Amino acid sequence: MAEKYILAIDQSTSGTKAILFTRDCTVHHRVTIAHTQHYPKSEWVEHDPEEINQNIKMAISKVMQEGDASWSEIASIAVTNQRETGMVWDSATGKPVYNAVVWQCPRAKEQCDLLAQESEITEYIHKKTGLHLSPYFTAPKIQWILNNVPGTKEKALSGGLKFGTMDSWVIWNLTGGKVHATDFSNASRTLLMDLEELKWDQKLLDIFEIPHQMMPEIKPSDSIFGFTEGDSVIPKGIPISGVMGDSHAALFGQNCFSIGMTKATYGTGSSVMMNIGEKPVYSDSGIVTSVGWITSTNKVYVLEGNVNCSGKTIEWLVDAGFIPNPKESGKIASKMSDNGGVYFVPAFTGLGAPYWDNSAKAIVTGLTLGAKIENIVRAAEESIVFQITDILDLMQSDSGINLKELRVDGGATGDSFLMQFQSDIANTKVIVPKVEELSALGSANMAGLATGFWKCRSELEQKRSVLAEFVPQMEEEKRIMHKKGWHDAIKRALTNK
Repeated sequence: MAEKYILAIDQSTSGTKAILFTRDCTVHHRVTIAHTQHYPKSEWVEHDPEEINQNIKMAISKVMQEGDASWSEIASIAVTNQRETGMVWDSATGKPVYNAVVWQCPRAKEQCDLLAQESEITEYIHKKTGLHLSPYFTAPKIQWILNNVPGTKEKALSGGLKFGTMDSWVIWNLTGGKVHATDFSNASRTLLMDLEELKWDQKLLDIFEIPHQMMPEIKPSDSIFGFTEGDSVIPKGIPISGVMGDSHAALFGQNCFSIGMTKATYGTGSSVMMNIGEKPVYSDSGIVTSVGWITSTNKVYVLEGNVNCSGKTIEWLVDAGFIPNPKESGKIASKMSDNGGVYFVPAFTGLGAPYWDNSAKAIVTGLTLGAKIENIVRAAEESIVFQITDILDLMQSDSGINLKELRVDGGATGDSFLMQFQSDIANTKVIVPKVEELSALGSANMAGLATGFWKCRSELEQKRSVLAEFVPQMEEEKRIMHKKGWHDAIKRALTNK
C-alpha cells in the first residue's frame, strides 16, 4: 500500500497532539491529549515526563484508529516540541530522576542572578549562544535539578544520566532507548551550544556544571534520527525525522524560506521569529539569535523574541472569573470602542523579550471609577499585540529589514479582533493560513522532504493556502497614542528601572 501520511507528534506545553498530514499538507485526523500542569511552589511549573510518554502512545494509537490509517501508509514520524523545557533521566532504566522543568518556570532565577554578577560570564554566554542569561532557557533548569535532587550530580559525572529537551525524550522512547539525540534548533535554545561552531561548548557546560557525557548528539532536522522499536503500539522500523522546536517548525510550516520573512505563533506564550539567512545577526536590544533550522543542504539563522504570557493571559481571565471561556475575550473586546485608557502588563512570570526582567509583576494601569471588566478584558487582549509588536519593531531595527507581512499561527488566530488589532498596531498585513497546526505541519514537511514524501520546498509553497488577511486600518496618530500608553505601563511594571 502506498504511503499516504506523515504522522506528526506535537509535544506542547499543554498537551500532546498526534496529527496525520496528507500529501496536500492538510490534516487528515488529529488527536489531542492534555497533560497535568504541576505547580509544586508558587510560579514553579513542571510536567510528568512519564505521563507525557504514555499520552504520546495513546495519541498515536487513537489517531491511527480514528483516522482509519494503517502503518504501511505512514512515510515517517515527525517530532516537534515545547522548547527550553528540560529534564534528566537514568541511562539504564529510562526513568526520569525528576519532573520536566517547564520553560515558564523561574525557579533558577537565583542561580542566574549569581552568574550575572560576573560580566565576563554574561558576555560569553551572549557571544557564544546569541541568547541572554535567563531562567527561561534550559541549562539553569538542569543545573537546578543536579544541585537539588540527591545523588544526581554524582551519577551524572559517572555517565549514568541523560540530559534532554522534550524532543530528546520523545526520540529516546520511540526508539526503545537506542537514540539520544536532538536537532540544532532545540540545541540552540539551551544556553549550551556555540551558535557558530554548532556544537556543545565545554565552557558553557562548565558554567552550568553540566557534564558533557549527559548531552545528546545534535543532528540536522532532516536526518533520520532513528527507527521505532520496542513498543506494542508502534511497529518496528518507522523512520523518525523532521525534529524541530515548535517555533522553528512553525516558521518552516509558514514557508518563511526567504530572508526577512517573519511569523508569530500565538500559544501559551508567543514566539516571533524572522529569517535572517545563513549568518547570525547579534542583537543588544533584547532580541535573541537562534538557529532557525539546519538541514543537509541549508542553514538558516533567526532573530527571535519570546513573550512569556499571551494565551496564558486569557486563561488567567477565565481562572479569575472575568470571562466564562477563552473564546469570549475577543468578542467582549470587539464590543468596546477602545480600551478606555486601561493597559494590562501580563508579567505573571516576569517579562521576556525585549525586557528580560524576571522580577517584573503583572499590573493593570489606567483604572478609574468608570472602568469596567470589559476594559480589563480588552486590555488583556491588546497586551498580546503590544508585546509582539515591540519585538517586531526591534527586529526591523536590528536587521535593517522592513516587515512586509506577518504570517501568524496558533489558536488565537481565530480571534478576528486580535488579528485586526495586530495588523493595526504593527502597521503590516497579517496573514492567517488555513492549516492551524503550523508547528506540526512544519515538522511534517521537514520529515516529508527527508523521506521523499515531498520532492522540494516549491511543492510545499504551491500547497499553501490562506484563510484570512488583515490590513491596517488605524490612523497613525491613534497608533502612536496606543503605543505610548503601553510603554508607560511597561515602565511601571519593570523593576529597578
